[in-house]
Amino acid sequence: MIIDSHCHIDFTEFDDDRQDVLSRASKLGIQKIIVPGVRQNTWQRITDYCQTYAQLFPCYGLHPYFLDSHSEKDLDLLKTLLKENRPVAVGECGLDYFLKDLDKDKQQFYFEQQLDLAIETDLPVVIHARKSTEAVIKAIRQRPGLRGMIHSYSGSYEQAKQLIELGFYLSFGGPITYEKSTRLRKLVQDLPLSSILIETDAPDQPVANSKSARNEPGFIIDVVKSIASLHQITSDEVASITTENANRLFQLV
Repeated sequence: MIIDSHCHIDFTEFDDDRQDVLSRASKLGIQKIIVPGVRQNTWQRITDYCQTYAQLFPCYGLHPYFLDSHSEKDLDLLKTLLKENRPVAVGECGLDYFLKDLDKDKQQFYFEQQLDLAIETDLPVVIHARKSTEAVIKAIRQRPGLRGMIHSYSGSYEQAKQLIELGFYLSFGGPITYEKSTRLRKLVQDLPLSSILIETDAPDQPVANSKSARNEPGFIIDVVKSIASLHQITSDEVASITTENANRLFQLV
């Protein structure tokens, strides 16, 4: 079995063939898919899809990309939703310093509020950290007992070690399938598999040599193969270890 730890299957890119996409994934052994929320108006559709398809598991959160659409009222709604619906995680939340027009202080506010909600509800957190890993580590350190994953990890090896020591998992997807991603591939090679999760971030981050601009859960097979090659083990071993990691973090078993 394989778990896609981060997939936006609720996005409109899948509206025409969502059932087919999930069927293809299932036939390839992808039996569980974590679906992160990004803003308040996505939470209900995520709930609906997760109730319709048994392989989908919900998260609810406020993503920094959509900062201008968030309100403090959304945080109150999120708190209620986390307690009533009991998803597998809080998120996707985080900090994005790559996009220069996103207000850092406002990002920090929503990020920290969601970290606090994760602790309050005893749920893991799914974190987006783009050019902001150091700030993310600082916020995590201030909250002992917080657990979660850094989605599509792109920080340094030294930062990775700190996050692992803090009890976090690091997730990797399509970018590691590109031979030119030498720094990232070396990082994956050096990290212990016990701290690694796999993901697609579909419909984004397609794998190398993909014939489609749209990524989908089934393409995670190429991520598994890349990690297997880098660690010189079998794909089955990678699937087994990363599945165990995801089940443990999200309490799926």
